[in-house]
Amino acid sequence: MKKGLLNVIVISMVLAFAASVMAMGSSQPSTYTKTKYPIMMVPGVLGFDKMLGVMDYWYKMPDTLKKDGATVRCAELSPFNDNTIRGEQLLAQVKQYIADTGASKVNIISHSHGTTTSRYVVHMRPDLVASLTTIAGPHGGTPVADFGAELPGFLQDALFAAIDLVGGITNFLSGMDYANDTEALMEFFSHASIVQFNIDYPSAGVPTTTCGNGAASEIINGNKIYYYSWTGSKPLTNVFDPLDALFTALGAINTFYGNEAASDGFIPKCSAHFGTVLRDDYPWNHGDEINHTLGVLGLMAPDPVEVVRQHANRLKNAGI
Repeated sequence: MKKGLLNVIVISMVLAFAASVMAMGSSQPSTYTKTKYPIMMVPGVLGFDKMLGVMDYWYKMPDTLKKDGATVRCAELSPFNDNTIRGEQLLAQVKQYIADTGASKVNIISHSHGTTTSRYVVHMRPDLVASLTTIAGPHGGTPVADFGAELPGFLQDALFAAIDLVGGITNFLSGMDYANDTEALMEFFSHASIVQFNIDYPSAGVPTTTCGNGAASEIINGNKIYYYSWTGSKPLTNVFDPLDALFTALGAINTFYGNEAASDGFIPKCSAHFGTVLRDDYPWNHGDEINHTLGVLGLMAPDPVEVVRQHANRLKNAGI
């Protein structure tokens, strides 16, 4: 009887080991985010990919996308500068990315100022872009910039100098070497300048009605480009995040100076509408949208990393 029991134990162990080996042999890498075209992630102001070699602008997002099969590269741009200058920088990097991967196009996922920078690339070279996703894009400008334009000249000069200094520090810490021009940046973000930008660089993704949806896609010179967007609408999300104080102050300017009912603390939610609006009321501020600071979010807030991951799968399912 003991021999029979021993045989059963040995056979069970052999079968369990065989099942484990078969499972290991049949496991495949995840392809959940494996899009047809590689993904280019485009930052807003500050413009860095990694700071000190460890801190991502898109905190944890690129690695998560890569783990599930995506090919990803993060652009590096002038921390603070005019949209056209940043647009030319991005266009050069898109061309290099395409050359490096052998792809014919890229899917662009962009944040804040990176969204209009990316629209410049779409306008200049629509053949290089399969889709453009904008997160908190200033497609209608922001009252913060209009408010800044009405400050006394000496305050403006001091503000621009201070922010240019931040840009220089960002360059140093992230290994970049780009010029900064905060005055040009703030002028671009104003309502009047954005209106002119939308005339000079038209896009069917920009809504034609207040707080509406833009076109889900557009064909430019025979090239079809898909458009998506989302944004947060809660300036104060976590008192332990040092950026929340900044976005709370800027959100107050949007509310009381610009009469904007909701914003992420920098961009009004309706201004962020572009193409297919996936959501405009995430409980995030302008930093939370890219998982800053180090992933500190509000209680029970959705994970922005997972939102981007699911969107990459959406692009995959769309065949791009």
